[in-house]
Amino acid sequence: MPIWDRRRPKFLFSGLMTCGCCGGGFSKVSKDSFGCSTARKKGAAACTNMAVIKQADLETRVLHALEHHLMDDEAVRIFCEEYAAERNRLQATREAGRADLERELKQISADHKRLVDAIIAGVPADQVKDRMIELDARRTDLERQLSAAPAPDPIRIHPSMANTYRARIAQLIAGLSDAERMDEAKEALRALIEKVELVPVSAEESETGKPGLATHLHGGLASLLRLACGLPVHEVVEAAAQMQKTPRGMEGQTVRIRVARNINPLIALEN
Repeated sequence: MPIWDRRRPKFLFSGLMTCGCCGGGFSKVSKDSFGCSTARKKGAAACTNMAVIKQADLETRVLHALEHHLMDDEAVRIFCEEYAAERNRLQATREAGRADLERELKQISADHKRLVDAIIAGVPADQVKDRMIELDARRTDLERQLSAAPAPDPIRIHPSMANTYRARIAQLIAGLSDAERMDEAKEALRALIEKVELVPVSAEESETGKPGLATHLHGGLASLLRLACGLPVHEVVEAAAQMQKTPRGMEGQTVRIRVARNINPLIALEN
């Protein structure tokens, strides 16, 4: 059963919206608007963010940002540099770890040989039996670790990935209007997002001249790149679900973009 058949959020970004003031969740506060749940349930002592955002406005902003900003050429350039640096660091760490394992295996082999030599020289086998069993077990474990090949990196950076990404995002957004593809499209789009942070802005910052909410979109880099590199949608969704359980390294990084309509997009890598 596809993963999108196992959980179907009521709204496109249900469970992903957070308040930029208190970190609490956003939920429906009227027929077509979302607001901070904490501010409404616990009052001003817990959160003062009483601003609301219409569902249609929120979805339009986030989908537009996904399609046009999260994988623009500058974001790809920044990510490629960061990704390469992190992969090099991880590779160096793995190589150092392998060297440590090889040194330990060499020492264990030498210790085991000395015990064998001791038995040959006349030391009763019973006196060294337990130690030999211990060394044999550890040697087997070390050989297993050294023989295990690292998992291949599913992400391959290439010059056309930004174009591939935009084309696939456009397909997913179009799928929201297709009954047969809607559920798959929703889960795939959700898989690209870590959270949608809604931050109050003053009347001076707002294009309407009234207080409102700026939308800070936090996109999961690993999912964004998997989609851009052509991996099947179900793999993107399943990998994102796994990352929620065990985030680490570059796989756990996000790209953040401020998508208030009157503010130029701000893109930044975050841990």
